Amino acid sequence: MRLSEAADALGVHYQTAYAWVRQQELPARKVGRGYEISAEDVRAFAARRDTGRPPATNIRVRDWSRLSDRLYAALVTGDESSARASLGRLAGAVPLADLCDKVIGPALVRIGEQWAAGEISIAVEHRATAICERLIAARAEQPRGRPRGVAVVATPAGERHGLPALMAAVCLREDCWIVHHLAADLPAEQIARFAAEVGARLVVLSTTTAQARGRARRAAAIICAGQAPVTVLTGRPGDRLADLRDRAREAGQTRARTAPTARTAPTAPTAPTAPTAAKAR
Repeated sequence: MRLSEAADALGVHYQTAYAWVRQQELPARKVGRGYEISAEDVRAFAARRDTGRPPATNIRVRDWSRLSDRLYAALVTGDESSARASLGRLAGAVPLADLCDKVIGPALVRIGEQWAAGEISIAVEHRATAICERLIAARAEQPRGRPRGVAVVATPAGERHGLPALMAAVCLREDCWIVHHLAADLPAEQIARFAAEVGARLVVLSTTTAQARGRARRAAAIICAGQAPVTVLTGRPGDRLADLRDRAREAGQTRARTAPTARTAPTAPTAPTAPTAAKAR
């Protein structure tokens, strides 16, 4: 992230963050005429300021596939303790978007493919999903720092798969958004009304089927037709949460009202969600 974004996340003025960089207290890399700072270093610096103690060393993951395989084995057998332990040492040490994109998402995709092939029951698939929901919800705390803005995360009417939306909500919250997670299966008019009530600048609609994607596009048009300026991101299968985070930041920095437009932008891993982004005037 840019130094200005790091300053916002830390809740300080840009010049304060710049002074920390110059004093070599906040690690940064010179890029052109500015500085870039990793999200991990910002979190570590914030932890050091909060506790007065050196934070835990950031973990550099060398083999994401092995971690995903280990989680898959725990999920398919319903061993929640092992599933929690396999992610426990990474909690707070790597971004949640990476855990979802590289560990949780691939494990769930594998389980979904086995269910589709008739190799495991729908009950086993549902149990794995429920375990992941609990693991992800445990990371749902709001970090300190200046909020990027208000976001609403939901699924369009008829879309009942709520896990991808939960992933999106928690990852946006980790990135300093104030998130209202409305879960699954909401009419577009209700989402639009709620977004206006809470002053949302961003709405994310998660989908998992082609039919739901069509409904999400129609819902985006309804939401954008409201009075408040808002960006709507809808997703597709295979989209990455890291891409959603970047597109959400872009939306948060765009304050001018524009005519509704459509463009691609991503969202959650196992959830169809890399978006088409629409902007309300």
